Parts: sequence; C-alpha cells; structure tokens
Amino acid sequence: MNYNIYSQSILTVLNFNKKNEFKSENPVLETTTQTTFFNTNGIEQKRDVQIYNEKNEVTSELRYNENGDLKQRLTRVYDSTGTRCLNRKIENWHPLLGHFYDTYYYGYDNKGFLNSIIEKDQNGKIVRKTIVINNDKGNPIELTILIGNQVQGKEIAKYDYEKNEVTIQYFNKNDEIINSQKSKIEFSKSQPGDTVNEYGDVIKSIKFEIRIKYDKFGNWIKKVYYRFVNGKTIKESESTRAIKYGK
Repeated sequence: MNYNIYSQSILTVLNFNKKNEFKSENPVLETTTQTTFFNTNGIEQKRDVQIYNEKNEVTSELRYNENGDLKQRLTRVYDSTGTRCLNRKIENWHPLLGHFYDTYYYGYDNKGFLNSIIEKDQNGKIVRKTIVINNDKGNPIELTILIGNQVQGKEIAKYDYEKNEVTIQYFNKNDEIINSQKSKIEFSKSQPGDTVNEYGDVIKSIKFEIRIKYDKFGNWIKKVYYRFVNGKTIKESESTRAIKYGK
C-alpha cells in the first residue's frame, strides 16, 4: 500500500475529532478563509467556508477554487453531544466526472475512541473498511484497510510522548514493510528552541516562521507562513479569516 493512496491513515485518525482551534468559548457561526499559496510555478488561491454547530464544531465546509467554483463540500453529522462525529459526506464536482460523493461512517469503542471507519459510495456500496486499534491514551497504534475481506495495507505506530513524536511503519498487503516516517503527535505543541507567543502559538522554529494577527477574542484572522531554506526566508502562504460570531 502506498501510504498516500487512501484517505485514512494513522495521522488522519490521530487528528480526528481534535478540539477546534478557537481560543475563546464565544459561539462561532461561520468562517471564511482566503488562502494564497506562493509556489515555484506560480500563485494558487482558494477559499473555504465553514459552518459550525453550538459546540463550535464544523458541520459543513465549502471549498472553492481561485475562479470561485465550488469544488468540494463536506458535511458532518454529530451525536447528541455535538462533538462526536458519526458520519461525514464528501461531495466533489469535477469538470469531466461531474458530481459524485462518498460517505464515511465512524464507529467508537466503549471508551469513546474511534475504532472503525466504513466508506460507502453514492450508491450505498461499501468501498473500504478501516479497522483501528488504540492504546490507553486513545492514540491509534495499528490501522488496517480492507476492501471486501482482503487486507490492502496496514500501519503500525510507536509513540515517544516525551519527544512529542510518533514513528509509523507502512506495510503492503503481503505484510511487508514498504516505508516509514516520523511525525509530531501534537503539531501545536512547542519544541525546545521554538518561539511561542502570548496566545500559546508557535510562531518561529528552526524551519519556519508564522506571523499572526488576532481578533479581540484571541482567534487568528491573518497568518503568513515563511520557511527557511539555505539561509533565505521564503514566503509560502498567506491566509485571512473572517469570523462571524453568534450572540
């Protein structure tokens, strides 16, 4: 299994259902984020609109390209708490393929940890299943992808919580290791040598710098990302976010 093929992975599960990024408890109705990417082959722009429930969890997300065309819509359904996602529908609009969608159904164990994902196409046919085994902290340590009853690939994770690091091994359908990688467990957590601002955000490390502006509630409204390459500071992207608050 090439670990970039499937949408489900140890890393996506690790970040699933994490608390939203708002600093305050003020109810948010909607955000509109405009992002410009500065690539070597030109400038790319996109616009994302997110709608929230009373728990400030995203219920709908609309993704537009630089021409203002709707390319993708994500819709999430939650349980009675408003925080646990039960299913997510992903709709796509393609100039050749037209409109199509898949729906993901999420299962949880008796501790509330995500342990299964079933993906169905727009005809209700099961496309693939993902089985997750978690440790006592609720972090995934093994993830298996099945099509029908056939294993297509597997991932195994080992955690070093002191270093805020996870090592992931990727296996193909023959249970052979084909790749591995290391990643942060908590991307927002600072590392030794990082610069952290008064809002608790990492704004500079040995690899990057982020310049952030906040509104009166402490939520970001502008972010400019820079990365350091061979002694040079390169502007990578710029995002502005308009936040519509409830009463």
